[in-house]
Amino acid sequence: MRKDETRSDKQVEFTKDNPDNIKKVLARNKNILIRGVVGVGKITNTVKSLKDNAQVYYVGNPVDFEGQQRPGSYEKYLNHISSLKKDMTMVEDIQSLLKMDKKIIVIIDEIYGRSDTQLAQIEELLDKKNIQIVQIVGCMKNMRSLIDKIDIVIDLHHGGATVVDKELAKATCRIFGMKPQVRD
Repeated sequence: MRKDETRSDKQVEFTKDNPDNIKKVLARNKNILIRGVVGVGKITNTVKSLKDNAQVYYVGNPVDFEGQQRPGSYEKYLNHISSLKKDMTMVEDIQSLLKMDKKIIVIIDEIYGRSDTQLAQIEELLDKKNIQIVQIVGCMKNMRSLIDKIDIVIDLHHGGATVVDKELAKATCRIFGMKPQVRD
């Protein structure tokens, strides 16, 4: 890193209040990756952190980071998420977001199981200057090539949050995200 560069990860003081932690990171970064174990409140805390923001969009995923269906039903899951922020727009077609030129925030829930087309669209969203992205994942390994476009990686836990070093995040994606080799 050059001397004149600022490190946004060094400027954030985390507390036990995860919505506030996420709000601090949102104020300083464009493309944010939030990861954590099941039940830590990745989506809940993210939506709470955006309660005062207009123009928030949510791109769901019917499966979690292991490819498992959401508990209960996907519809119940979406109803719960939309109840957290009544004015949040649920989006089924990522392509519709690419056409927007107003300033928006997009929450993308999980990356696992997305098609190559969806991954290409997400990559395009990450490049758009008017769109701030909050990517939610249970496991970074599924981010693969998208990790290069992320500005900061936050690991949520029940006691607060920590910044994951960007090089460690890239290595995790590279090593654990590899497709298994087929033996002859």
